[in-house]
Amino acid sequence: MQKLLNLFFLLFSLHSLAQNKPISYLQQSWVSWSPQVKFSKHWGSWADAEIHTSDHYFNGFSQAVFRLAATYYNSRGNKFTAGLGYTDYLPGDNHKYISIPEYFTWEQYQWFSVSNKQKLMQWLRLEQKFRQDVINDYTAADTHTTTYKFRYNFFYTYSLHKQGLVPKAFSLALGEELYLYYAPHNHNHLFDQNRFFLGFSYAVNAHDNLVFGVLNIIQENGAGTAYTDNNVFRLSLYQNIGL
Repeated sequence: MQKLLNLFFLLFSLHSLAQNKPISYLQQSWVSWSPQVKFSKHWGSWADAEIHTSDHYFNGFSQAVFRLAATYYNSRGNKFTAGLGYTDYLPGDNHKYISIPEYFTWEQYQWFSVSNKQKLMQWLRLEQKFRQDVINDYTAADTHTTTYKFRYNFFYTYSLHKQGLVPKAFSLALGEELYLYYAPHNHNHLFDQNRFFLGFSYAVNAHDNLVFGVLNIIQENGAGTAYTDNNVFRLSLYQNIGL
């Protein structure tokens, strides 16, 4: 618990730093689906798909993300995952009439602490991203920009049911994710974004969980000169399927 408190103090200090630079405000809704299948004692697959709207009211879409990967389960039940991903940046401010693709590879180590009433999931993730460059509102370039991201995530659930983490029960959900950024063309940009989630988890059954709540994102722009404060309503379905 002390480690979690220390992390919160660090993240609140990052939030305070953002107040010293211009901030723009945004509201969105995100919907995602993440089926994970375990084929054997040690091997499985990871997939997820996520769509982002332009605002809270589904008046348009801004981004779609897809990932597919293989997962290795070690003897302690922790997971190492590696795979491919694709992001489609739908028409936006500097490419109003075209979509911009981004391809990436990613690697992740995920571990868990579980008791009767609570569960803590943590992961470390590396991403290598290759995003197509933009010439103007109508034209994409033949070149791409390479960036690298490091992500640390924890997601904590505490059951609101007297029997603990059981099917058909709600849990309080709390999440935090810190992104660090490196680009060969921009050595002055390290902090990318911080994501804080507060909501609920509903155990549909022993293997499926529906998570919903509010996600606040503080993100620095590529030049490191301004921030975006984005409040997102997020709805996610997680499925863990054992064969």
